[in-house]
Amino acid sequence: MNRRRYRMIDPDIESWALARAHHTVLNEGLNLAKAAQDLDRKRSRSLVYELRKVITAAIVEAHAASFDRDGVQR
Repeated sequence: MNRRRYRMIDPDIESWALARAHHTVLNEGLNLAKAAQDLDRKRSRSLVYELRKVITAAIVEAHAASFDRDGVQR
């Protein structure tokens, strides 16, 4: 799995979320669709787990980025 870190340099959360979702769908989503098409249940389950991890990491990253250095939510 190719994991790319996105940094929220710009406070524009919508642009960041769109880029992150695009990356996730292109990588993990397409792999999952291929495994499902091949009827590979073991690989499908594994990819679902990986997709959950990627989505969870994105949510945690977005939440962490919503606070400034002093711990105050933006």
